[in-house]
Amino acid sequence: MIQRQPSRLGVLVVIGSALLAAAPDARAARPGRQGGGFDILESLIGMPGVSTREQLVRDRIRTLLPAWARPDVDAKGNLLVVTGPDRAAKTLLFIAHMDETGFLVTAIREDGALDVRPVGGFFETLYEGQVVLVHAAKGDVGGVVPPRPTYLDDSAAESPAAFGKEEVRVDVGASSRAVAESLGIAPGDPVTVPKAFQRLYGSFGSGRAVDDRAGCTALLLALRGIDPKTLRHKIIFAFSVEEEIGLEGAKALAQTLRPDLAIAVDTFVSSDSPLERPAFARAVLGKGPVVRAIDSSNITDPAIVDRVMALARQAGLPVQYGLTRGGNDGSVFPEYGVPNLALSWPTVHSHSAVEVINEKDLDGLGALVRAIAERW
Repeated sequence: MIQRQPSRLGVLVVIGSALLAAAPDARAARPGRQGGGFDILESLIGMPGVSTREQLVRDRIRTLLPAWARPDVDAKGNLLVVTGPDRAAKTLLFIAHMDETGFLVTAIREDGALDVRPVGGFFETLYEGQVVLVHAAKGDVGGVVPPRPTYLDDSAAESPAAFGKEEVRVDVGASSRAVAESLGIAPGDPVTVPKAFQRLYGSFGSGRAVDDRAGCTALLLALRGIDPKTLRHKIIFAFSVEEEIGLEGAKALAQTLRPDLAIAVDTFVSSDSPLERPAFARAVLGKGPVVRAIDSSNITDPAIVDRVMALARQAGLPVQYGLTRGGNDGSVFPEYGVPNLALSWPTVHSHSAVEVINEKDLDGLGALVRAIAERW
């Protein structure tokens, strides 16, 4: 989900959650059930996919598609799967983005350190003092992000760009530019934290890039459950690129596709935390997927929201609805006369290394996508 910088309070919550995740009880917690959406999600999260560098994610999604699917890639890099009758009266588009926030290398200094720039909206200080991976041509190269010179300056931490554009760097241990280049590192290489999905107690899990690999997982769950021969409508499943830097992949799709309804599947940043006010963005983790009726980029037609809620009830699926911050890929379609809707799972600590999700919500979201595709 493309979004603005989180509040400092949100960062404190992230730090607290990271400490809890490292506690002995959390490490010993029983993992969630096997065979659900988390198995797919874990496979996708392991792939780095900083915006404009989504190829590994796209390749992994190809391997997870059902045997009948015939995927295609457009000029922008979006992965498309089309199913249903060719001459259907209606066309529905489901879209989830493959990319994530992170850094791109901009230059290699004479001393071997790397200058990087942020890609997408996040607190750069979340990487401070952390291990990272540079995804270079010869393979991943480990590195660290040294703390800011102003690390102990509280006033500096108030700024979302507390590092300063010239201060963010990655140290891979190279003593010179030549050594760094010998490792295969070059400007344009993406940088992420080490990617791993951690199952928490019960049905919870956490990892970097749950936004929006969970949306991709929901589309894959729906694709695996659908029988194309029974569909009444033409259904397009799109796995998009470059959402985090301005919905660029979706904009390319909107230039050529005119579905009857565009449905973005992306995160719902929830206030399900003791430190947040429940009056805004209230969606409880574990209580089902969420219909994003309003967000920073779109107000969905109430009639569409009501129809989805009714369809979910008919299918016996728990569902929530609400409003939150952030944008979604579907919001680029209304200017072309196409109504849009956003479906989500509730999450906390968005755009951090510890995004939290409940597997019940993820499986329910996949079931809701399938129900809409089959019954709309």
